[in-house]
Amino acid sequence: MAQTRFKFIREEPLVKPMSRQHRPALPWLAGLLSLSIFATSCGGGSGSGPDAGNPDTPVPEPTPALSLLAGATHRSGYLDGAAADALFSGIPALSLSPTGDLLMADTGNHAIRKWATSGPVSTVAGGQSPAPAPSVTVHYADGVGPAARFFYPTAVAADASGNTYVADTANHLVRKIDSTGAVTTIAGKPGVCGNADGPSQGSTLCAPREIRLDSAGNLYVGQGSYAYPKIRQITPAGVTSTLPMELPEPERSKFVVDASGTVYFTHGSSIKKSTPTGEVTHVAGNQDIQGAADGDAVTAKFSILHDLALDASNELYALDGHDPVTIRHITKSGAVSTLTLTVPAASGGRSLVVDRSGNFIVSLANVQSTWIQKYHRDGTRSTLVGKPTAANPEAVAADGPGTDARFKAPQAMALAKSGALYVGDYDAGRVRIVRPDGTTSALPLQWPAGFANPSWRAMAVDGQDNIYTASTAPFTGDPNLVFRISPTGQASVLADVSIWVPPFVHGGNTYRYAAAINGVAADAAGTVYAAGVNGVILKITAAGEVTLLAGSPGALGHVDGQGSAARFSILGNMTLDQTGNLYVVDGLNDAFTGIGPTIRKITPAGMVSTVAGRADLPAGLVDGPASSARFAAASYSSYSAGGVYIGQDFGSLNGENGGTASLAMDAKGNLYVTDPVNSVVRKISTEGQVSTLVGRAGQRGFLGGDLPGIIHTPIGIAVRDSKLFFSTRNAVVQVTLPQ
Repeated sequence: MAQTRFKFIREEPLVKPMSRQHRPALPWLAGLLSLSIFATSCGGGSGSGPDAGNPDTPVPEPTPALSLLAGATHRSGYLDGAAADALFSGIPALSLSPTGDLLMADTGNHAIRKWATSGPVSTVAGGQSPAPAPSVTVHYADGVGPAARFFYPTAVAADASGNTYVADTANHLVRKIDSTGAVTTIAGKPGVCGNADGPSQGSTLCAPREIRLDSAGNLYVGQGSYAYPKIRQITPAGVTSTLPMELPEPERSKFVVDASGTVYFTHGSSIKKSTPTGEVTHVAGNQDIQGAADGDAVTAKFSILHDLALDASNELYALDGHDPVTIRHITKSGAVSTLTLTVPAASGGRSLVVDRSGNFIVSLANVQSTWIQKYHRDGTRSTLVGKPTAANPEAVAADGPGTDARFKAPQAMALAKSGALYVGDYDAGRVRIVRPDGTTSALPLQWPAGFANPSWRAMAVDGQDNIYTASTAPFTGDPNLVFRISPTGQASVLADVSIWVPPFVHGGNTYRYAAAINGVAADAAGTVYAAGVNGVILKITAAGEVTLLAGSPGALGHVDGQGSAARFSILGNMTLDQTGNLYVVDGLNDAFTGIGPTIRKITPAGMVSTVAGRADLPAGLVDGPASSARFAAASYSSYSAGGVYIGQDFGSLNGENGGTASLAMDAKGNLYVTDPVNSVVRKISTEGQVSTLVGRAGQRGFLGGDLPGIIHTPIGIAVRDSKLFFSTRNAVVQVTLPQ
C-alpha cells in the first residue's frame, strides 16, 4: 500500500510543498530493540484448590504495571543508561576522546551523547527537540549540558584537551563543548547559510556535515551545501578560511586530513586526495562503478563508502559496503585490501574510528537495530553500545502470539465487544486484531474498488463491532470519505464529507489538507462523529446523512459556545463518554495557527466548552489544574515553498508517520491523552487535575515495570476497566491503572 502523509497543501496559486526535504539529507536507518518486560496475566496465589499450599506449584509472576501486550519495540529512540539498552535516532557519528570515551552525534535527537568505557551512555549536551516555529532561534542556544540546543548535529571531533567540536548542521554552526559540558559557538551565525571567511564573529558556514582535527588543533569542516561545497578550516584562534578544493558530492562526501594537510575524500565509489595547494589526484576505486574487488589503485572497487579514517601511522581505512559492511585498507600507493573482519547483521554503517591500539570502532544498523561494534586486529569483536538484532526482511508485519507479533507503525485503536483491540497498522495497511492474551492476527479487508486509502489516524467501533475510519485525499479532487468496515472486513463508504472540509483561508493564503478527517467516534447505535481539521465536528447517521454539530468550515479559532458559533483550530482524535458527550483534541498545529493544544467537549446538543489546556500558549508539557495545563498534540516539521515559510506539517521529528494525540475515557470519567511529541501519556482526572501517568519526557524507548517507565511515541489509546492500552513504536502496550 502506498504510504501517505498528513500534510497541508497551499492553493491559489499552486505551490509545490517541500515536504520531507526541509532537513539536511540524513541516512535515516532504524534504531534498536530496547529492553522490554512482558509477562502474562496471573491467577490467584493462595487459595483452596487442589494445589493450594503445595510448595512445588509454580506461582506466576504478576503482570507489571507497564508491559508489552503485542509486538516488539525497536529501531530508533532516545534512551540513556546501560550501554546495551541505549537508543539513538539514526546511526550516530563517532569520535574518541583522549581518555577513550566514545562521543556520539545523535543527529535526530539533537544531542551529543557519550559512552564512558565500561559505563553507561549519557547525554553530554543538547537533547531538546526543536520547537515548532519558523525562527531558528528556538533551535539554537549556548549553555551547559541540556540547556544547550542543537539542530541536527551530524559530526563530532575531540581534541587532546578534552574539548568536543560539533558540526551543528541545520544551525550552520560549529560548536564547542568544553570539559565541563559548557557549549559555545566558535564559527558561523545561527540560521545563516554562507561562506564568509574571517574571525569567528564575522564568519559564516553553510550546512557543516563533517568535522576533523589535525595535530596542530586546526578544524576542517566539510559543508553539505551544493551552493558552497567547500572544506573550511578554523584555526585555534577562531579564524575561518576556505581550502582550495570542492567536495564533489557535498551531502555524501566523507573526508580525513593527514599529518601533512592532505585531504582524502570520497567521490562516488572512489577515493581521491587534495594537496594543501588544491591539486586533486586519484587514490583508488572507480567513482562510477560499484564493486567489492581488492587490487591496485585502478582495479580495486568500492561499494558504498560510508566513512574514512586514519590510524596513528596515517594509514587509510574505509567503511564500505551494504549488506555486508566491510573495512577496507588503502595503502599510500592505492592498493586496496579487505580486512578479515566480519560485520554480521549490518546492512548499513555511518562512522569509523581507529583507537590508539589500532582497533576499529564502527556505528552500524539494519532495519531492526542500531549498534556500535569494536573490531580487534586479531579478528575478534565485541558490541560496545546497543544490541545487534537480526534484520527481518519480511514486507508484511507478522501475526503471532504476544511479543512474537510484529507491527509496522501502528496508530489508531479501538476496543471490540469481545475485549480484543482493533489496531490500524499504518505501514502494513491492515487492521490488526490483538486479543487480551496478546495474540495478533489480521482482519481480512475487502475494499470497494478504488477506495483502499485509509489514513488509520482515527478509528472507532460501534455496538455491532463495525469499524469506522477516514480516507486520505492526497491529490486535488480526491474525495474525503468515512469508511465503515464490517466485523468480517467488508469495507464500504459510509459518507463523502468533502463538501464539509473544503480548502480554507488562513493568513491570506488558501490551504487544504491531504487527510481532512483526523478524528472519528461512534456510539453503540452506529451514529458516527468526524472531526475535520478545518474546524468542524460532523454528525453522520447510520444511513450516511451528514450534518454539522459544531464549528464552522474554515473559520479557525478558539471560541466556546453553541453549534456553529463555536470555533475550533486544527482538530484531532475524539472519544465519546457514556452519556454521548464528545471530547476532541484541538490545536494540533499551533505553530501554524497560533492556537495552543486543548481538549474540548461537545454535548449531544452541540454546546462546546474547553476541558483542559491553554489556547493562548504554544504546545508544552505542564501538569496541574486543567485550566493551566499545557499539551503537545503532534510533532511538526518545517513546511515551506520557494524559501518562504508557510506553516507546519505533522510527523517528521518525534511523531510516527504523522501520528497525533488520541483520547480515551474510563468508566469513572477520567480522560487519558497520548502525547507523541514528549512520549508520555497524560491523565485528566474528574477533579480537573492533569498529570503525567506513563513515560518520562524526552526519553523514547521501552522500559516496562513500575510506572512511569519509558515509552516511545504513543499514538492510539483505549481503556477498559482497569486496563489502558496504547500503540507505540511497532508495538501495543498495556498499563494496569492505579486504583
